[in-house]
Amino acid sequence: MNSAQALESKPYKKPVRKIIYPYLFILPFALLVFVFFVLPAIATVGMAFTDLNASMKPHFIGLSNFKRIFTDYNLPQILGNTAVFAILTLVISLLFALVISIATQYFLKGKVTAVIYRVFWLIPSIIPSVVYVTFWKFIFDPTEGGLINEFLQNMGIISEPVSWFTKGAMAIVILATIVSTVSGGMILLSSAINSIPEDLYKAARVDGASEKSVIIKIILPTLKWPLMYITISDLIGFVSSYFFIMLLTNGGPMRDTTTLSLYAFQQAFNLKYYGYGAAVSLIVVFISFVLTLLLIRLFDFDQMIKPSRIED
Repeated sequence: MNSAQALESKPYKKPVRKIIYPYLFILPFALLVFVFFVLPAIATVGMAFTDLNASMKPHFIGLSNFKRIFTDYNLPQILGNTAVFAILTLVISLLFALVISIATQYFLKGKVTAVIYRVFWLIPSIIPSVVYVTFWKFIFDPTEGGLINEFLQNMGIISEPVSWFTKGAMAIVILATIVSTVSGGMILLSSAINSIPEDLYKAARVDGASEKSVIIKIILPTLKWPLMYITISDLIGFVSSYFFIMLLTNGGPMRDTTTLSLYAFQQAFNLKYYGYGAAVSLIVVFISFVLTLLLIRLFDFDQMIKPSRIED
């Protein structure tokens, strides 16, 4: 064996610095995740088993906070509010995003009106939350200066201002949330539709397929992956979100728009029951986890990740 063959037979070893480089790049982000996500999560779990309050002197109380949750007389209404808000907002926003995506990327593809329409739906999502909420409060202001009240009074439909946030607070919260969240699903679905080859459309038209058949048999099957992602991420977001509702109604009137996550925030930061608020927040996490598993099963994730027959 000559020297060249001996060198070829030796296993190649990467220099230590090349092995370390990837970890050095990841390290700053890993530290940020650990400090701002992992540690707070661990602290929240720990607080859930204590009676931590405004005195900031925690004592271990085991499962007492969780037992208190199931005896909390506010819980049935709050769970109902959470279900109504999350399900209705998800279904309506998903349908809106799907309709807008198909309309602009299939029926109006390449036209200026489609671009303008998509930009129009992007505006609510880029407006700061405080400004956005102020706009909705102006629309449904219960005084004569409110946009809807002024319009209806000028039309002679009503004789005195209507207190919209008293009669339909949940509907207003759902409507405002839908308008601000449609754009995210619209972008993902539009990108997926735009990736469909034009040859498939042409072949379908040659075969005499109707527009309905093209949508059902070509477009919708292509959207299964983005639809699964949007459904799971939006549902978890709606179940765990509270900031927008807090700005718009603060959970009122009474507790008509209080969701489980907002209730956890109120218990922890308004009433200073940090331990109990942490326990309620863990229930939110548990519900989100269960819903994720159910949706993955519903979308038949195992079948989706299997290689296609063409690749076999």
